[in-house]
Amino acid sequence: MNKTKGLTFGILAGFIYGFTPILGKLTYSEGSNPISLTFYRSLLSIPFFFIMLKYNKIDMKVEKEQSIKLAILAILASMTALTLYGSYNYISVGMSTTIHYIYPVLVAAASIIIFKEKLSRDKAVSLILSTIGITLFFEGNINIIGIVISFLSGVLFAGYLLYMDKSCMNTMYPFKLTFYITIFSSIFLFIVGIVNKKLVFNMTPTGWIYTVLVALFVSFFANTFVALAVKNVGPTVTSIVAMLEPITSIIMGILFLHEAVTFKSIAACILILLGVLIVTLAKENN
Repeated sequence: MNKTKGLTFGILAGFIYGFTPILGKLTYSEGSNPISLTFYRSLLSIPFFFIMLKYNKIDMKVEKEQSIKLAILAILASMTALTLYGSYNYISVGMSTTIHYIYPVLVAAASIIIFKEKLSRDKAVSLILSTIGITLFFEGNINIIGIVISFLSGVLFAGYLLYMDKSCMNTMYPFKLTFYITIFSSIFLFIVGIVNKKLVFNMTPTGWIYTVLVALFVSFFANTFVALAVKNVGPTVTSIVAMLEPITSIIMGILFLHEAVTFKSIAACILILLGVLIVTLAKENN
């Protein structure tokens, strides 16, 4: 394990995850929309994963039961991205990303409520802080629809993580898992996009460039950096460093999209991130 290398990869991954939503939102003014962005991000990333798997000589076969589980994970992952990208139409990228990032706290809450795990003091504090943070967003002139949609993205991603754990799919080679989830996601999103007539095939050249960059940076670079970070410093440290993601989104949203920021929204973000930090450290200590 190389701590310096692990932290570097973790920081890079957090920065990429935090910056790419800016590119995603910019595609909307170039003819795209949340469904199209999510679909093309999945579709265009498939070759990257295929090349990576072939390079590492990974067995590509999956069993029938695994295929069903992969399809369920793909739907959850697709709905997570759709709701997150959809919230950009209503609230700032930074606020949306921070609210979405509450998913570790939601996982802890679901484990307590559904799976009857013990409510520790650390988890209780994290739930209280995060709840107060979300509540602060509802005060003022903030668009309620955007907050609800971005919160839903966190709920869906928490469900994605819980299902992956309980279905034991997290034992599959990471890039093989993501490769098949991406394929199923592309199929699901294509059907949804055609049925509701939201899938666009005509974008400006700039829009296509932004879309390809989102797929390349998120699916190839960021996902690879996360795997390397976990390998070198472990999942807990990687999760803490990944908190750079919402912070980056807030800063980049202000710089590139001229998104407004208030003291109350900053306080809300800090409370949510503190809640995430506490529950992450509590998981490490258990």
